[in-house]
Amino acid sequence: MRLTSRKSKRLILTRKKEIDRDRILDAAEAVILESGGRSFTLDAVAARAGISKGGLVYSFATKDDLVHAALEREMARFQEAVRRRVGGGPTDAVELVLAHIEEALDEDDISTQKAAFLVTALVHAPEMLEPVRRYYRALLDPLRSEGGDMHEVRHALLAVEGIFLLRGLGFVEVSANEQKSVLLHARDIVVAVLAKHRACARNDPRPE
Repeated sequence: MRLTSRKSKRLILTRKKEIDRDRILDAAEAVILESGGRSFTLDAVAARAGISKGGLVYSFATKDDLVHAALEREMARFQEAVRRRVGGGPTDAVELVLAHIEEALDEDDISTQKAAFLVTALVHAPEMLEPVRRYYRALLDPLRSEGGDMHEVRHALLAVEGIFLLRGLGFVEVSANEQKSVLLHARDIVVAVLAKHRACARNDPRPE
């Protein structure tokens, strides 16, 4: 009889841990969506995942750790979707913003509410929000300008993210149609700027 090697056992245990981690994060997201974040506790997540609270705490020692892991997973999903839109080639700042807005347009209310809760739930722990800050810096910093096209694109993106938080957290009653209208207006601004830049690039003679 062939015995399982120690390496194989480690791989099996590692895989089991990954599956359990995803199950916990899925349960956390379900609790967030069902309660609007009002009853987001470790006890509620453990019950939803079908595990003991001790088992949950073994993977995520605190609620902040759990929220942070769920936020990282959600960000990775969104960023991967944006990367698929821009493809594998070089991407300028305006193209990246356009891909971000178009992906936001395709997001449903559930995803928006979940992401908004995860971000704001960690406001008291700023060090855990550093990945979010890095992402927004990468989008917004290249657009800093006192005026002109980049100024318009930056404002369009700020409007998109502002309505994301306001509506996602229920601070303002904004219908799905109104949110879509804001995002479409922002996209139109970015598309116009991108078309202008591409036209200028075609008409700009380059030295050979």
